Amino acid sequence: MAERDTRAVAAIFRAPLFNASETFVQTHAAALRRYRPLVVGLVDKGGAWPELRDRLLLARPGEAAALKLLGRARGLAGRVAAHAPRLVHAHFATDGLLALPLAEALGIPLVTTLHGFDVSRSRGAMLASGRLSWMRYALAGARLRRRGALFLAVSDAIRAKALASGFPPERILTHHNGVDLTRFLPAHAPEPGLVLHVGRLVEKKGTALLIEAMAGVDGRLVVIGDGPLRADLERRAGPLGERVRFLGALPPDEVAAWMARAWVLAAPSVTARDGDSEGLPTVVAEAAAAGLPAIVSDHSGLPEAVVEGETGFIVPEGDAAALARALTDSLAFPTVRSRMAAAARALAAERFDAAKQAEALERLYDRVTGCA
Repeated sequence: MAERDTRAVAAIFRAPLFNASETFVQTHAAALRRYRPLVVGLVDKGGAWPELRDRLLLARPGEAAALKLLGRARGLAGRVAAHAPRLVHAHFATDGLLALPLAEALGIPLVTTLHGFDVSRSRGAMLASGRLSWMRYALAGARLRRRGALFLAVSDAIRAKALASGFPPERILTHHNGVDLTRFLPAHAPEPGLVLHVGRLVEKKGTALLIEAMAGVDGRLVVIGDGPLRADLERRAGPLGERVRFLGALPPDEVAAWMARAWVLAAPSVTARDGDSEGLPTVVAEAAAAGLPAIVSDHSGLPEAVVEGETGFIVPEGDAAALARALTDSLAFPTVRSRMAAAARALAAERFDAAKQAEALERLYDRVTGCA
């Protein structure tokens, strides 16, 4: 007979289970040790990792509609209560507001992780988005800020933006997302000249700027990810011919394999016209774990994942010429690249190890549940 799991339960809430670009939600759940994860969602999008498949609780259609349209969680709360969770932890402020009735129906604290757009996108853009959860947050986000037990910003830059938008200073901390250091490992023979770019193809990722910069770089670019700008970006890349490849969205293991092949990661993020900006893209921490030097812009939390001149280069946001120079320098000096690769892995172990970050997170759980 299998031994009964007596660990305290943390209900991790994300409405879609799981968006392909949000591996950090699954990494969070899988890394917990003293708490047992119960991953609660409203829409099944597939792709759950094997170790989490028996940890999922999907809302029934009526329960999902009641929560999304009426803010009522009675039915869903009844099923979640059977697992006796000690807290609810939601990802993104928009889902934090959605999960607030669930936490309050259960009588347990709500922790919300703030990732980026949820504190950087303008209120007007949220209202004009047509997305129910974003529009609701634009109108009623103050309720979450008043009643949430704890808010975790994924970078110091996002914490500063959250404070500026009204989040309570005594209840908001910076907590970096962790990455699995066993999944992302340094390569022994990366391919010279191979630049990797990973992310959803939206304005803030700076992909158009990267394509512009690549015109003056003697190298090849592989783009992993999909999104509404893909067709336009492929058109922009047309003059570069076979030097640019778009692979679409790939599973995490295939992304890790490309990181093992690449010479450098490029993440030249920019602030979108509607204010949307990064928090601290997990892909940069994953690249560091893979011993992959990164070239990033001085945008939002990105400089928190790169040590200038040691694990990569930080260039001015929106500056294609500076980006091209940094790419050229990164591709031209193998010995420098080797030194940066080792330093990047060490940085990942220090700041982003999923096991260490989970330990720190569980201590915060103890605090908000009164179990410290």
